[in-house]
Amino acid sequence: MPQSHDAKFLLDENVSNNLRRLLISKGYDVITVQELNKRGAKNSELLELARKKNRILITYDKDFIEFKHESENYLVLIDIHPLIDENVLPNFEKFLKSFSFEKLTENIVILKEDGIVLKKKIN
Repeated sequence: MPQSHDAKFLLDENVSNNLRRLLISKGYDVITVQELNKRGAKNSELLELARKKNRILITYDKDFIEFKHESENYLVLIDIHPLIDENVLPNFEKFLKSFSFEKLTENIVILKEDGIVLKKKIN
């Protein structure tokens, strides 16, 4: 698993372009589902794509929680309400500063208004 600033991200099609801009401004390597011409792809296909490209998938889609995840699948689910940039961006910035990315190997990260929830992966 990459260290925090070496992390590479794949943004699901539902993720705000402003989050993309924030990550790029912080020096992260970011690609979007749209840039890869994968809009409308199945969730399983996106997980596989993120795994193959060694990227952390960022999504707002709660359906990803129910998938079986390999240790090489890295997922951050943003579950903040209301789901607007004014709420998401400052919380994601705090996450970037404080999170130990090694925890992604065993857990799905759920980012909430009041912090981070780690959910054990279903194998």
